[in-house]
Amino acid sequence: MSTPERLPLMIDTSGTALTKDERELLAERRVAGVCLFGHNIVDRFQVADYVAELRSLAGDDLIVAIDQEGGGVLRLRDVPMPLSAMALGAVDDPEVTERVAALNGRSLAAVGVNLDFAPIADVNSNPLNPVIADRSFGADPERVGTHVAASVRGLQGEGVAATLKHFPGHGDTDVDSHLDLPSLGRDFSDVERIDLPPFVAGIAAGTAAIMTAHIVMRSLDPDMPGTLSRRVLWDLLRKRLGFDGVIVTDALDMRAVADRWSPPTSAVMALAAGADMPLTLGPLAEHRDVLAAIESAVAEGRLDGAEFEASVRRVADLAAGFPGALRPDADAAWARAAEDERLLADAAERSLVRLGDLPRLQPGDEVILVAASQVRANAASRIVTRPAEPLVQALQQRGVKVDWLDSLQSDVMARTAAAVPSATAVLFVSTTRLKLAGAEAEIARAVAALASTVRLPFAHVALWNPYSVDEVRGPALVSFGSHPATVEAVAEALLGAEVRPWAGALPVSLELGALT
Repeated sequence: MSTPERLPLMIDTSGTALTKDERELLAERRVAGVCLFGHNIVDRFQVADYVAELRSLAGDDLIVAIDQEGGGVLRLRDVPMPLSAMALGAVDDPEVTERVAALNGRSLAAVGVNLDFAPIADVNSNPLNPVIADRSFGADPERVGTHVAASVRGLQGEGVAATLKHFPGHGDTDVDSHLDLPSLGRDFSDVERIDLPPFVAGIAAGTAAIMTAHIVMRSLDPDMPGTLSRRVLWDLLRKRLGFDGVIVTDALDMRAVADRWSPPTSAVMALAAGADMPLTLGPLAEHRDVLAAIESAVAEGRLDGAEFEASVRRVADLAAGFPGALRPDADAAWARAAEDERLLADAAERSLVRLGDLPRLQPGDEVILVAASQVRANAASRIVTRPAEPLVQALQQRGVKVDWLDSLQSDVMARTAAAVPSATAVLFVSTTRLKLAGAEAEIARAVAALASTVRLPFAHVALWNPYSVDEVRGPALVSFGSHPATVEAVAEALLGAEVRPWAGALPVSLELGALT
Protein backbone atom coordinates (compact mmCIF):
# COMPACT_ATOMS: atom_id res chain seq x y z
CA MET A 1 0.00 0.00 0.00
CA SER A 2 1.07 3.63 -0.43
CA THR A 3 1.98 5.59 2.68
CA PRO A 4 -0.51 8.36 3.55
CA GLU A 5 0.79 11.90 3.81
CA ARG A 6 -0.23 12.22 7.47
CA LEU A 7 1.10 9.35 9.56
CA PRO A 8 -0.56 8.28 12.83
CA LEU A 9 2.20 9.62 15.08
CA MET A 10 2.05 12.05 18.01
CA ILE A 11 5.16 14.03 18.97
CA ASP A 12 6.20 16.73 21.41
CA THR A 13 7.96 20.04 20.86
CA SER A 14 10.84 21.55 22.75
CA GLY A 15 9.65 24.77 24.38
CA THR A 16 7.23 27.67 24.61
CA ALA A 17 8.07 28.79 21.07
CA LEU A 18 8.57 26.62 18.00
CA THR A 19 12.05 26.32 16.55
CA LYS A 20 12.74 26.74 12.84
CA ASP A 21 13.23 22.98 12.45
CA GLU A 22 10.00 22.22 14.31
CA ARG A 23 8.08 24.59 12.05
CA GLU A 24 9.53 22.85 9.01
CA LEU A 25 8.52 19.40 10.27
CA LEU A 26 5.01 20.52 11.18
CA ALA A 27 4.60 22.24 7.81
CA GLU A 28 5.24 18.90 6.10
CA ARG A 29 1.91 17.82 7.62
CA ARG A 30 3.16 14.30 8.30
CA VAL A 31 2.43 14.02 12.04
CA ALA A 32 -1.09 13.49 13.36
CA GLY A 33 -0.69 15.16 16.71
CA VAL A 34 1.36 17.17 19.18
CA CYS A 35 1.28 16.65 22.95
CA LEU A 36 1.83 19.68 25.20
CA PHE A 37 3.83 19.45 28.41
CA GLY A 38 4.76 21.87 31.17
CA HIS A 39 7.84 23.03 29.28
CA ASN A 40 5.56 24.26 26.47
CA ILE A 41 3.35 26.40 28.72
CA VAL A 42 3.58 29.91 30.13
CA ASP A 43 -0.13 30.64 30.60
CA ARG A 44 -3.44 30.08 28.84
CA PHE A 45 -2.95 33.03 26.48
CA GLN A 46 0.42 31.77 25.28
CA VAL A 47 -0.99 28.24 24.90
CA ALA A 48 -3.88 29.51 22.79
CA ASP A 49 -1.45 31.30 20.47
CA TYR A 50 0.88 28.30 20.43
CA VAL A 51 -1.90 25.89 19.47
CA ALA A 52 -3.11 28.27 16.77
CA GLU A 53 0.40 28.33 15.31
CA LEU A 54 0.64 24.53 15.45
CA ARG A 55 -2.54 24.17 13.40
CA SER A 56 -1.62 26.96 10.99
CA LEU A 57 1.50 24.95 10.14
CA ALA A 58 0.34 21.35 10.44
CA GLY A 59 -3.28 21.68 9.31
CA ASP A 60 -6.69 22.21 10.85
CA ASP A 61 -6.99 18.50 11.66
CA LEU A 62 -3.89 18.38 13.88
CA ILE A 63 -4.71 16.74 17.22
CA VAL A 64 -3.37 18.68 20.20
CA ALA A 65 -3.20 16.65 23.41
CA ILE A 66 -2.33 17.34 27.04
CA ASP A 67 -2.17 15.55 30.40
CA GLN A 68 -4.71 17.59 32.36
CA GLU A 69 -5.91 14.94 34.81
CA GLY A 70 -6.39 17.03 37.94
CA GLY A 71 -4.71 16.88 41.32
CA GLY A 72 -0.96 16.43 40.93
CA VAL A 73 -0.95 16.02 37.15
CA LEU A 74 -1.77 19.38 35.62
CA ARG A 75 -0.01 21.19 32.79
CA LEU A 76 -2.23 24.26 32.49
CA ARG A 77 -2.65 26.06 35.82
CA ASP A 78 -4.24 29.45 35.18
CA VAL A 79 -7.65 27.91 34.46
CA PRO A 80 -10.15 26.19 36.78
CA MET A 81 -8.21 23.07 37.80
CA PRO A 82 -9.86 19.71 38.51
CA LEU A 83 -9.44 18.01 41.86
CA SER A 84 -7.60 14.70 41.93
CA ALA A 85 -9.54 11.67 40.76
CA MET A 86 -9.30 10.13 44.23
CA ALA A 87 -10.82 13.25 45.79
CA LEU A 88 -13.75 12.88 43.40
CA GLY A 89 -13.89 9.18 44.24
CA ALA A 90 -14.19 10.18 47.89
CA VAL A 91 -17.09 12.53 47.08
CA ASP A 92 -18.55 9.59 45.12
CA ASP A 93 -21.13 11.67 43.27
CA PRO A 94 -21.00 10.93 39.52
CA GLU A 95 -22.79 14.18 38.76
CA VAL A 96 -20.04 16.15 40.49
CA THR A 97 -17.37 14.17 38.64
CA GLU A 98 -19.07 14.86 35.32
CA ARG A 99 -19.36 18.58 36.07
CA VAL A 100 -15.69 18.80 37.10
CA ALA A 101 -14.67 16.99 33.90
CA ALA A 102 -16.86 19.40 31.93
CA LEU A 103 -15.19 22.48 33.41
CA ASN A 104 -11.86 20.88 32.53
CA GLY A 105 -13.09 20.27 28.99
CA ARG A 106 -14.25 23.87 28.61
CA SER A 107 -10.85 25.18 29.66
CA LEU A 108 -8.98 22.90 27.27
CA ALA A 109 -11.32 23.58 24.37
CA ALA A 110 -10.91 27.32 24.95
CA VAL A 111 -7.16 27.11 24.30
CA GLY A 112 -7.55 24.74 21.35
CA VAL A 113 -6.68 21.40 22.96
CA ASN A 114 -8.92 18.61 21.64
CA LEU A 115 -7.53 15.47 23.34
CA ASP A 116 -7.02 15.05 27.08
CA PHE A 117 -5.01 12.11 28.34
CA ALA A 118 -7.57 11.55 31.10
CA PRO A 119 -9.32 10.00 32.96
CA ILE A 120 -7.27 7.37 34.78
CA ALA A 121 -9.12 4.06 34.61
CA ASP A 122 -6.59 2.23 36.77
CA VAL A 123 -7.87 0.68 40.00
CA ASN A 124 -5.35 1.57 42.71
CA SER A 125 -5.30 -1.84 44.33
CA ASN A 126 -1.70 -1.59 45.59
CA PRO A 127 -1.08 0.89 48.46
CA LEU A 128 2.59 1.02 47.44
CA ASN A 129 1.85 2.10 43.87
CA PRO A 130 4.41 4.86 43.22
CA VAL A 131 2.84 6.42 40.12
CA ILE A 132 -0.98 6.10 40.22
CA ALA A 133 -2.27 6.60 43.81
CA ASP A 134 -4.49 9.73 43.89
CA ARG A 135 -4.67 9.76 40.08
CA SER A 136 -7.12 6.84 40.43
CA PHE A 137 -10.73 7.18 41.57
CA GLY A 138 -10.04 4.48 44.15
CA ALA A 139 -9.59 0.81 44.87
CA ASP A 140 -13.08 -0.45 44.03
CA PRO A 141 -13.56 -1.39 40.35
CA GLU A 142 -17.25 -0.47 40.31
CA ARG A 143 -16.68 2.95 41.87
CA VAL A 144 -13.78 3.64 39.52
CA GLY A 145 -15.85 2.60 36.50
CA THR A 146 -18.75 4.84 37.49
CA HIS A 147 -16.50 7.90 37.73
CA VAL A 148 -14.51 7.03 34.62
CA ALA A 149 -17.76 7.00 32.63
CA ALA A 150 -18.83 10.31 34.20
CA SER A 151 -15.49 11.87 33.28
CA VAL A 152 -15.79 10.71 29.68
CA ARG A 153 -19.24 12.26 29.42
CA GLY A 154 -18.07 15.53 30.96
CA LEU A 155 -14.99 15.98 28.81
CA GLN A 156 -16.51 14.88 25.53
CA GLY A 157 -19.66 16.89 26.12
CA GLU A 158 -17.43 19.98 25.89
CA GLY A 159 -15.75 18.88 22.67
CA VAL A 160 -12.56 17.36 24.09
CA ALA A 161 -11.79 13.70 23.42
CA ALA A 162 -11.20 11.56 26.52
CA THR A 163 -8.49 8.94 26.93
CA LEU A 164 -8.77 6.04 29.36
CA LYS A 165 -5.41 4.99 30.74
CA HIS A 166 -3.40 2.80 31.25
CA PHE A 167 -4.67 -0.38 29.57
CA PRO A 168 -4.84 -3.16 30.73
CA GLY A 169 -4.41 -1.59 34.19
CA HIS A 170 -1.53 0.05 36.08
CA GLY A 171 -3.09 -0.02 39.54
CA ASP A 172 -1.31 -3.00 41.10
CA THR A 173 2.27 -2.01 40.31
CA ASP A 174 4.97 -1.12 42.81
CA VAL A 175 7.35 0.02 40.06
CA ASP A 176 7.06 3.33 38.18
CA SER A 177 7.11 2.59 34.44
CA HIS A 178 8.79 5.95 33.87
CA LEU A 179 11.81 4.30 35.51
CA ASP A 180 11.58 0.56 34.81
CA LEU A 181 9.30 -2.17 33.41
CA PRO A 182 6.74 -3.48 35.94
CA SER A 183 5.84 -7.16 35.68
CA LEU A 184 2.64 -8.42 37.33
CA GLY A 185 1.70 -12.00 38.07
CA ARG A 186 -2.02 -11.34 38.57
CA ASP A 187 -4.29 -14.17 37.35
CA PHE A 188 -6.47 -13.34 34.37
CA SER A 189 -9.56 -13.92 36.51
CA ASP A 190 -8.36 -11.09 38.76
CA VAL A 191 -7.58 -8.91 35.75
CA GLU A 192 -11.18 -9.44 34.60
CA ARG A 193 -12.57 -8.75 38.07
CA ILE A 194 -10.40 -5.79 39.10
CA ASP A 195 -8.62 -4.10 36.18
CA LEU A 196 -10.95 -4.37 33.20
CA PRO A 197 -14.35 -3.14 34.53
CA PRO A 198 -13.45 0.59 34.46
CA PHE A 199 -12.26 0.26 30.87
CA VAL A 200 -15.49 -1.53 29.97
CA ALA A 201 -17.46 1.30 31.60
CA GLY A 202 -15.46 3.95 29.78
CA ILE A 203 -15.88 2.21 26.44
CA ALA A 204 -19.63 2.00 27.06
CA ALA A 205 -19.62 5.76 27.77
CA GLY A 206 -18.08 6.32 24.34
CA THR A 207 -14.47 7.20 25.11
CA ALA A 208 -12.63 8.35 22.00
CA ALA A 209 -9.24 6.94 22.99
CA ILE A 210 -7.43 4.52 25.28
CA MET A 211 -3.76 4.76 26.28
CA THR A 212 -1.59 1.68 26.71
CA ALA A 213 0.44 0.68 29.77
CA HIS A 214 4.14 -0.13 29.74
CA ILE A 215 3.62 -3.12 32.03
CA VAL A 216 3.95 -6.87 31.56
CA MET A 217 0.76 -8.59 32.69
CA ARG A 218 2.07 -12.13 32.63
CA SER A 219 -1.34 -13.81 32.49
CA LEU A 220 -2.00 -11.92 29.25
CA ASP A 221 1.45 -11.93 27.66
CA PRO A 222 4.52 -13.03 29.62
CA ASP A 223 6.96 -11.63 27.07
CA MET A 224 5.80 -8.15 26.09
CA PRO A 225 4.56 -4.99 27.82
CA GLY A 226 0.97 -4.12 27.01
CA THR A 227 2.04 -1.31 24.68
CA LEU A 228 3.78 -3.81 22.39
CA SER A 229 1.58 -6.86 22.92
CA ARG A 230 -0.78 -8.09 20.21
CA ARG A 231 -2.51 -10.28 22.78
CA VAL A 232 -3.28 -7.24 24.93
CA LEU A 233 -4.15 -4.64 22.29
CA TRP A 234 -5.66 -6.69 19.48
CA ASP A 235 -7.01 -9.86 21.08
CA LEU A 236 -8.22 -8.33 24.36
CA LEU A 237 -8.95 -4.65 23.73
CA ARG A 238 -10.04 -4.74 20.09
CA LYS A 239 -11.69 -8.15 19.84
CA ARG A 240 -12.87 -9.10 23.31
CA LEU A 241 -13.82 -5.64 24.61
CA GLY A 242 -14.89 -4.37 21.18
CA PHE A 243 -13.09 -1.02 21.31
CA ASP A 244 -12.86 0.66 17.90
CA GLY A 245 -11.54 4.07 18.97
CA VAL A 246 -7.96 5.30 18.93
CA ILE A 247 -5.35 3.33 20.87
CA VAL A 248 -2.49 5.70 21.73
CA THR A 249 0.68 4.51 23.41
CA ASP A 250 2.08 5.91 26.58
CA ALA A 251 5.26 7.86 25.88
CA LEU A 252 7.86 5.66 24.24
CA ASP A 253 10.72 7.53 25.93
CA MET A 254 9.74 6.05 29.30
CA ARG A 255 12.45 3.70 30.51
CA ALA A 256 10.13 0.70 30.72
CA VAL A 257 10.27 0.68 26.92
CA ALA A 258 13.20 2.94 25.97
CA ASP A 259 15.74 0.87 27.92
CA ARG A 260 14.84 -2.10 25.71
CA TRP A 261 13.85 -0.75 22.30
CA SER A 262 14.64 2.41 20.35
CA PRO A 263 11.71 4.74 19.58
CA PRO A 264 11.65 3.85 15.85
CA THR A 265 11.56 0.15 16.72
CA SER A 266 8.99 0.43 19.51
CA ALA A 267 6.72 2.68 17.43
CA VAL A 268 6.54 0.10 14.64
CA MET A 269 6.12 -2.72 17.18
CA ALA A 270 3.23 -0.84 18.81
CA LEU A 271 1.48 -0.33 15.47
CA ALA A 272 1.94 -4.02 14.65
CA ALA A 273 0.49 -4.94 18.06
CA GLY A 274 -2.69 -2.96 17.39
CA ALA A 275 -1.95 0.58 18.56
CA ASP A 276 -3.08 3.41 16.28
CA MET A 277 -0.91 6.32 17.37
CA PRO A 278 2.52 5.97 19.01
CA LEU A 279 3.57 8.87 21.25
CA THR A 280 7.24 9.76 20.89
CA LEU A 281 8.99 12.38 23.01
CA GLY A 282 12.47 13.69 22.38
CA PRO A 283 14.63 15.55 19.89
CA LEU A 284 13.29 16.43 16.47
CA ALA A 285 15.75 14.11 14.74
CA GLU A 286 14.24 11.21 16.66
CA HIS A 287 10.74 12.14 15.48
CA ARG A 288 12.01 12.07 11.90
CA ASP A 289 13.59 8.66 12.53
CA VAL A 290 10.26 7.33 13.78
CA LEU A 291 8.40 8.70 10.75
CA ALA A 292 10.95 7.06 8.46
CA ALA A 293 10.65 3.76 10.33
CA ILE A 294 6.85 3.77 9.97
CA GLU A 295 7.09 4.59 6.26
CA SER A 296 9.59 1.77 5.71
CA ALA A 297 7.50 -0.73 7.66
CA VAL A 298 4.46 0.11 5.53
CA ALA A 299 6.38 0.01 2.25
CA GLU A 300 8.04 -3.30 3.10
CA GLY A 301 4.82 -4.94 4.28
CA ARG A 302 5.98 -5.35 7.88
CA LEU A 303 2.77 -3.59 8.93
CA ASP A 304 -0.51 -5.09 7.75
CA GLY A 305 -1.89 -2.75 5.10
CA ALA A 306 -5.55 -3.01 6.07
CA GLU A 307 -4.82 -2.57 9.78
CA PHE A 308 -2.60 0.43 9.11
CA GLU A 309 -5.28 2.04 6.96
CA ALA A 310 -7.77 1.43 9.77
CA SER A 311 -5.42 3.18 12.22
CA VAL A 312 -5.09 6.16 9.90
CA ARG A 313 -8.89 6.28 9.63
CA ARG A 314 -9.43 6.10 13.39
CA VAL A 315 -7.02 8.94 14.04
CA ALA A 316 -8.63 11.04 11.30
CA ASP A 317 -12.08 10.27 12.71
CA LEU A 318 -11.02 11.47 16.16
CA ALA A 319 -9.69 14.72 14.70
CA ALA A 320 -12.92 15.23 12.73
CA GLY A 321 -15.16 14.29 15.65
CA PHE A 322 -13.40 16.63 18.08
CA PRO A 323 -12.19 19.55 15.96
CA GLY A 324 -9.86 21.87 17.81
CA ALA A 325 -10.46 25.60 17.77
CA LEU A 326 -8.60 27.32 14.94
CA ARG A 327 -8.79 30.66 16.77
CA PRO A 328 -8.61 29.74 20.46
CA ASP A 329 -10.07 32.22 22.93
CA ALA A 330 -8.19 31.96 26.23
CA ASP A 331 -10.68 34.23 27.98
CA ALA A 332 -13.38 31.61 27.40
CA ALA A 333 -11.62 29.38 29.92
CA TRP A 334 -12.89 31.73 32.63
CA ALA A 335 -16.32 32.38 31.15
CA ARG A 336 -17.96 30.49 34.01
CA ALA A 337 -15.21 31.06 36.58
CA ALA A 338 -17.44 31.91 39.54
CA GLU A 339 -19.62 28.86 38.98
CA ASP A 340 -16.59 26.63 38.43
CA GLU A 341 -14.84 27.82 41.58
CA ARG A 342 -17.99 27.23 43.67
CA LEU A 343 -18.21 23.70 42.28
CA LEU A 344 -14.57 22.98 43.10
CA ALA A 345 -14.86 24.45 46.60
CA ASP A 346 -17.97 22.37 47.34
CA ALA A 347 -16.37 19.20 45.97
CA ALA A 348 -13.20 19.83 47.98
CA GLU A 349 -15.20 20.18 51.20
CA ARG A 350 -17.12 16.99 50.46
CA SER A 351 -13.95 15.06 49.62
CA LEU A 352 -12.38 15.36 53.07
CA VAL A 353 -12.51 12.36 55.38
CA ARG A 354 -11.63 12.34 59.07
CA LEU A 355 -10.44 9.44 61.17
CA GLY A 356 -11.02 10.12 64.85
CA ASP A 357 -11.57 13.49 66.50
CA LEU A 358 -9.62 16.41 65.07
CA PRO A 359 -8.25 19.37 67.05
CA ARG A 360 -10.52 22.40 66.92
CA LEU A 361 -8.16 25.28 66.37
CA GLN A 362 -9.12 28.87 67.09
CA PRO A 363 -7.70 32.22 65.98
CA GLY A 364 -4.78 33.03 68.26
CA ASP A 365 -3.79 29.39 68.79
CA GLU A 366 -0.11 28.53 68.37
CA VAL A 367 0.31 25.35 66.34
CA ILE A 368 3.38 23.25 65.70
CA LEU A 369 3.18 22.05 62.10
CA VAL A 370 5.75 19.44 61.05
CA ALA A 371 6.01 18.86 57.30
CA ALA A 372 8.63 18.34 54.62
CA SER A 373 9.83 21.56 53.04
CA GLN A 374 10.01 19.86 49.63
CA VAL A 375 7.93 17.09 48.12
CA ARG A 376 9.68 13.94 46.95
CA ALA A 377 10.08 13.99 43.16
CA ASN A 378 8.27 11.47 40.99
CA ALA A 379 8.14 11.21 37.23
CA ALA A 380 4.40 11.66 36.69
CA SER A 381 3.87 14.87 38.61
CA ARG A 382 4.75 18.54 38.24
CA ILE A 383 3.37 19.48 41.66
CA VAL A 384 4.81 22.48 43.54
CA THR A 385 7.92 21.75 45.59
CA ARG A 386 6.50 23.18 48.84
CA PRO A 387 2.99 21.69 49.10
CA ALA A 388 2.66 22.36 52.85
CA GLU A 389 3.20 26.09 52.38
CA PRO A 390 -0.34 26.89 51.13
CA LEU A 391 -1.79 25.15 54.21
CA VAL A 392 0.48 27.16 56.50
CA GLN A 393 -0.69 30.34 54.77
CA ALA A 394 -4.36 29.33 54.94
CA LEU A 395 -4.11 28.75 58.70
CA GLN A 396 -2.26 32.02 59.21
CA GLN A 397 -4.94 33.88 57.26
CA ARG A 398 -7.45 32.52 59.77
CA GLY A 399 -5.49 33.91 62.70
CA VAL A 400 -3.63 30.74 63.69
CA LYS A 401 0.04 31.18 64.58
CA VAL A 402 1.99 28.42 62.83
CA ASP A 403 5.49 27.24 63.70
CA TRP A 404 6.41 25.26 60.56
CA LEU A 405 9.21 22.78 61.29
CA ASP A 406 10.87 20.94 58.41
CA SER A 407 10.59 17.17 58.87
CA LEU A 408 13.62 16.74 56.60
CA GLN A 409 15.95 18.48 59.09
CA SER A 410 17.95 16.29 61.47
CA ASP A 411 17.05 18.43 64.51
CA VAL A 412 13.31 18.48 63.86
CA MET A 413 12.39 16.53 67.01
CA ALA A 414 14.53 18.76 69.23
CA ARG A 415 12.92 21.84 67.70
CA THR A 416 9.45 20.30 68.10
CA ALA A 417 10.08 19.59 71.78
CA ALA A 418 11.37 23.13 72.28
CA ALA A 419 8.20 24.58 70.76
CA VAL A 420 5.84 22.56 72.97
CA PRO A 421 5.51 24.98 75.95
CA SER A 422 3.79 27.67 73.88
CA ALA A 423 1.81 25.35 71.59
CA THR A 424 -1.90 24.54 71.72
CA ALA A 425 -1.85 21.72 69.13
CA VAL A 426 0.49 19.66 66.95
CA LEU A 427 0.01 18.76 63.29
CA PHE A 428 2.03 16.39 61.14
CA VAL A 429 1.39 16.96 57.43
CA SER A 430 2.37 14.29 54.89
CA THR A 431 2.79 15.75 51.43
CA THR A 432 3.93 13.10 48.95
CA ARG A 433 2.18 10.79 46.50
CA LEU A 434 4.23 7.93 47.92
CA LYS A 435 3.09 6.33 51.15
CA LEU A 436 4.99 7.49 54.24
CA ALA A 437 7.99 5.26 54.81
CA GLY A 438 11.44 5.12 56.32
CA ALA A 439 12.80 8.08 58.25
CA GLU A 440 9.83 10.29 57.41
CA ALA A 441 7.39 7.77 58.89
CA GLU A 442 9.57 7.49 62.01
CA ILE A 443 9.49 11.28 62.43
CA ALA A 444 5.70 11.28 62.05
CA ARG A 445 5.30 8.63 64.74
CA ALA A 446 7.70 10.46 67.04
CA VAL A 447 5.77 13.72 66.63
CA ALA A 448 2.49 11.94 67.42
CA ALA A 449 4.03 10.26 70.47
CA LEU A 450 5.41 13.56 71.76
CA ALA A 451 2.01 15.23 71.42
CA SER A 452 0.43 12.36 73.35
CA THR A 453 3.05 12.55 76.10
CA VAL A 454 2.56 16.27 76.68
CA ARG A 455 -1.22 15.96 76.17
CA LEU A 456 -1.50 18.32 73.22
CA PRO A 457 -4.23 17.77 70.60
CA PHE A 458 -2.72 16.08 67.52
CA ALA A 459 -3.76 15.29 63.97
CA HIS A 460 -2.03 13.83 60.95
CA VAL A 461 -3.08 15.72 57.82
CA ALA A 462 -2.59 13.37 54.87
CA LEU A 463 -2.41 16.05 52.21
CA TRP A 464 -1.83 13.60 49.39
CA ASN A 465 -1.46 9.82 49.90
CA PRO A 466 -4.32 8.43 52.03
CA TYR A 467 -2.44 5.24 52.88
CA SER A 468 0.03 7.31 54.92
CA VAL A 469 -2.45 7.49 57.81
CA ASP A 470 -1.77 3.81 58.47
CA GLU A 471 1.74 4.76 59.58
CA VAL A 472 0.85 7.22 62.37
CA ARG A 473 -1.08 6.56 65.58
CA GLY A 474 -3.75 9.19 66.18
CA PRO A 475 -6.53 11.17 64.49
CA ALA A 476 -6.15 12.02 60.83
CA LEU A 477 -7.63 14.23 58.13
CA VAL A 478 -7.41 12.83 54.60
CA SER A 479 -7.62 15.22 51.64
CA PHE A 480 -6.40 13.26 48.55
CA GLY A 481 -4.36 16.17 47.24
CA SER A 482 -3.33 19.78 47.73
CA HIS A 483 -5.59 21.53 45.23
CA PRO A 484 -6.07 25.18 46.32
CA ALA A 485 -9.73 24.53 47.12
CA THR A 486 -8.74 21.43 49.09
CA VAL A 487 -6.21 23.35 51.16
CA GLU A 488 -8.87 25.91 52.06
CA ALA A 489 -11.24 23.11 53.04
CA VAL A 490 -8.54 21.48 55.20
CA ALA A 491 -7.93 24.76 57.02
CA GLU A 492 -11.65 25.17 57.68
CA ALA A 493 -11.85 21.59 58.95
CA LEU A 494 -9.02 22.21 61.41
CA LEU A 495 -10.91 25.23 62.71
CA GLY A 496 -14.00 23.15 63.39
CA ALA A 497 -15.90 22.75 60.11
CA GLU A 498 -17.82 19.49 59.94
CA VAL A 499 -16.03 16.61 58.16
CA ARG A 500 -17.39 13.17 57.35
CA PRO A 501 -16.13 10.25 59.43
CA TRP A 502 -14.20 7.60 57.54
CA ALA A 503 -16.87 4.88 57.63
CA GLY A 504 -18.07 4.20 54.09
CA ALA A 505 -16.40 7.31 52.68
CA LEU A 506 -12.86 6.31 51.85
CA PRO A 507 -12.28 5.28 48.21
CA VAL A 508 -9.45 2.97 49.34
CA SER A 509 -9.02 0.45 52.14
CA LEU A 510 -6.87 1.32 55.15
CA GLU A 511 -5.60 -0.78 58.01
CA LEU A 512 -6.76 1.95 60.43
CA GLY A 513 -4.08 1.06 62.93
CA ALA A 514 -3.63 4.80 63.32
CA LEU A 515 -6.63 4.99 65.63
CA THR A 516 -5.66 2.19 68.00
